[in-house]
Amino acid sequence: MIKKVLSVMVCGVLFFGLMGCGKNGNDGVNMQLYTEGMEYTESEKIDPEEVYALSYDIMGGDEVMPIGGFYAPYTSGGSLDGHTLPNFISDDIFQKLADCGINMFVYSIDRWGANDANIVKSLELGKKYGIGYFVDTYWIMGQLGTHTEDVPLDEIALNTEAGVRELESLIDELSQYESFIGVHSFDEPFTAQLDNIGVLTEKFYSLPNTEGLDVFLNARGYWAGEDNFWGYSDPMAFDEYMTELFEVSKPRMLSVTQYPYTEPETPETTLTSLMYNQLSIYRSYAEKYKVPFWRMLQAGGQWNDEMIWKDSVDPFPSEGEMLYDVNLALAYGAKAIQYFPLIQPLHFAYATGGTYDFVNRNGLIGADGNLTRWYYYAKRANEQIQAIDHVLMKSTNDGIIVHGDAATKAFITDGEPGEEIISSGAYRQLTGVYGDDCIVGCFNYKGGTALYVVNYSRTEKADIRLDFDGDNYLYEVIQRAQSTKVVGNAVTLRLDRGEGALIVLA
Repeated sequence: MIKKVLSVMVCGVLFFGLMGCGKNGNDGVNMQLYTEGMEYTESEKIDPEEVYALSYDIMGGDEVMPIGGFYAPYTSGGSLDGHTLPNFISDDIFQKLADCGINMFVYSIDRWGANDANIVKSLELGKKYGIGYFVDTYWIMGQLGTHTEDVPLDEIALNTEAGVRELESLIDELSQYESFIGVHSFDEPFTAQLDNIGVLTEKFYSLPNTEGLDVFLNARGYWAGEDNFWGYSDPMAFDEYMTELFEVSKPRMLSVTQYPYTEPETPETTLTSLMYNQLSIYRSYAEKYKVPFWRMLQAGGQWNDEMIWKDSVDPFPSEGEMLYDVNLALAYGAKAIQYFPLIQPLHFAYATGGTYDFVNRNGLIGADGNLTRWYYYAKRANEQIQAIDHVLMKSTNDGIIVHGDAATKAFITDGEPGEEIISSGAYRQLTGVYGDDCIVGCFNYKGGTALYVVNYSRTEKADIRLDFDGDNYLYEVIQRAQSTKVVGNAVTLRLDRGEGALIVLA
């Protein structure tokens, strides 16, 4: 390693999350704000690794992380039991979504082929506000029905010359709009539908007018159980399903639904089952098939797919839980974050006695057009993403360090750590983690070291210290969307509930 003097001004201001900045601080920690001309040791670099990520010009390019929403704006209007129902395809709603950090739509009740004018208006507003749109079309959905012995694959329109011409014409028409980033194929398909999706994917990417576009597919999650992957006959294990998904449908992202918060106070055992174990599984498949991992997480709960009138319960997840949900996904190497639902569908608001709960159920925006608590939670999470995505989108995740008794108990089940767990607790220049329970995502950032530290607690603040080897290093610390440069042999952090902070070594 070499000594280096670099003239760089302090970036941002020292925020209250960063602690212990004097010389000879806690346990011999030497840490000072970086000032012009201060000496430091340049950290050793290794070869960068290949990064698998998808990006789109409308969002800002390859250093901008897609932040999406499922249930995109649609045309409503009128009134219902005294409630005015807004037209969600409006400047007001798009501005609010952009202000929240949303830059991608992945599903809408509007379909090309039935609601063309609504789609066009959304695409036009998407260009204005920098939001990309995976468009649903009735024509494509009609080609993605169940492949059975009664409907041979070679009779599906997408697999004919006429079908390919129709697909090419459709893409030509939609590509007039800069915010068109591809088509939405299917949500959580059963195995019996994968052949048809594979035909769509193959034909889509073979066309000359699809450069910079993608087919969006949201896979069924591990939680579906062995009886639900085929959908119509034989049960199958999740590994069989994922093998079929990638070998037959060939998606360019692993987008997976994951809703771990099932009640106002979700037990830790439920989180272990529905969050940690599954994140490990999804990360491994993304690595195996060399695609980016896109996580779809919950904005609220109390889904109502049954469309019944039912009682509301206390709202969930909390702010700490939602921040933790987002930040843990980032620590695991997620290359996109998606919220479900973006806009609350009306039937998700059905409450007892024919009333409506637009406030305490779900959605960043309620079906009445008002912003919910989850809007503000997501906004806070997204501001941090926007401050660090230039690093994460160019990094590969090398593993996770789990620190603390409670965190270790949750993440390492049956005494066997997942393949992503770095059992030594050290990573390159990082020699140790101390203080309260936390998770540290370890990244190769263009050959250098980046660390994403996440407070394991969703209810309490945490004080955490990272110790490094050798002489003093220069670190950029990005927390709460603010950047500060520090020189020292350690970094100490105070993290809010579920909060994350990024540390990048120079």
